[in-house]
Amino acid sequence: MSAMTAGDDAALVERLVATILDHVVDPPSGDDPVVRFAAPGDLVTAFDASVGLALGDDAPAHGADRVEAAVAAVLHHSVQTTHPRFMNQNYAGADPVAVVGDWLGAALNTASSTYEIAPVFHLVESAVLAKLAHLAGFGGPGADAPPSPFPPGLFCPGGSIALLYALQLARHRRQPDLVRSGATAEPVAVFVSASGHYGAGKAAALLGLGTDAVVEVATDADGAMRPDALREAIAASAAEGRTPLAVIATSGTTVTCAFDPLDAVADACAEHGAWMHVDGCYGASALFSPDHRQRLAGVERADSMVWNLHKMMGATQQCTALLLREPERLVACFSSGADYLFQPDKQFGEWDSGDRTYQCGRRVDALKFWLAWKVRGDAGLAARIDHAVAMADFARMVVGASDGAFVPLVDTGFTNLVFLWVPEALRPLDPAWLATPEGAATRDRLHRLAPRIKARMQREGTAMLGYQPVHGVNCFRLLVMNPAVSPDDVEAILGLIDRYGTEEWADLD
Repeated sequence: MSAMTAGDDAALVERLVATILDHVVDPPSGDDPVVRFAAPGDLVTAFDASVGLALGDDAPAHGADRVEAAVAAVLHHSVQTTHPRFMNQNYAGADPVAVVGDWLGAALNTASSTYEIAPVFHLVESAVLAKLAHLAGFGGPGADAPPSPFPPGLFCPGGSIALLYALQLARHRRQPDLVRSGATAEPVAVFVSASGHYGAGKAAALLGLGTDAVVEVATDADGAMRPDALREAIAASAAEGRTPLAVIATSGTTVTCAFDPLDAVADACAEHGAWMHVDGCYGASALFSPDHRQRLAGVERADSMVWNLHKMMGATQQCTALLLREPERLVACFSSGADYLFQPDKQFGEWDSGDRTYQCGRRVDALKFWLAWKVRGDAGLAARIDHAVAMADFARMVVGASDGAFVPLVDTGFTNLVFLWVPEALRPLDPAWLATPEGAATRDRLHRLAPRIKARMQREGTAMLGYQPVHGVNCFRLLVMNPAVSPDDVEAILGLIDRYGTEEWADLD
């Protein structure tokens, strides 16, 4: 088949854009499927009806109708993360304005490396970072100041990469000749709560610190780091000859959304000269809400913080800001001065951000959130947080009135609720009993029940809800991220769990 002409190309693009735009402005909701879950082999068969999935030898060009059918198949078989009954991850409900901003950035197809190829985007990134730093209390020129060529941080692809930057900056502060001479053999320790993100171990391995350098700190029942346990862990590591390099405090743990006590962590870091990094990937967006920003009290004392705007704020994947109290450290730690790209005598070369990063070229991720922020305003972003908490509060009310059908295991009062579904014969259930020898068999059955309930949701496409072990038993996490979530959606999801649970419990071995 011959390749399409330029005119054919334009017509096809218009057809595809119309299809995708319809999905953006009128996303699925209510009883529409959240997912049409299929096995890998079934997906291969589905695409065989259009263009096929494989790209074999001498791959042919396909006509417009087949390509359009393939795009329709992608939409049909993909998980609908904008559906208000998708609560499977710490993100959902992409803001349609952010989607358009992402399209705009893709259409212009440039990189945030030098001012000369991305002048608007350098100023946009600077403006967004300045306002985020202002919200976090990091200081700087202020949210209303003109954009600066040296903003208080950078955008990077995800929280794990941001942590890599932070830990390397921590090492560089401790060893200023690190870039030239390499890391010393000094044993160091990085402290993170037992509920913290698994990325800490990966970062330590990649940076050559070794996973043995990562020390898990005990938490309270909700999953927040205990300050006394942090001090004990630092003392124990020091006794082993390890220097405290950094403490990773978590503002919004992945499962229970626990917030570590940042002021107490900052006190310990100041006492021992450790870098304080705040993993605010999930919970930092509480800073947008006057009613909830107190959860991050003390964040202004951190050396760095990562903030995933693609989680609670609806920016499209990915949109991650790394904020730094001393952003000038990026130059000393990462600059190489490549003279073919970062010429000191060119116009506005001081704006070139690529020499202050490891990546050089980066996506223009700030654009989509900047555009959505301009449309929603501060009040609109605050309302997104407040609505999420309100819907989680509604779920708490329904759970509390369920006559023991649902039992909370952990509730930190933010945008999620971690709970068990309890079979009628076991009501009322004291979760503490499950940890006793007498409750072990029941705990095992309940542990095996949650995956079956979720599998039913996937097969029938009715909802997506995550489960995970908490206190030794698989439980559900109702996680509100999408501003389209309504009380009807909350009641529908809980009703599905109750129905599926009743049916699956009867068939469970």
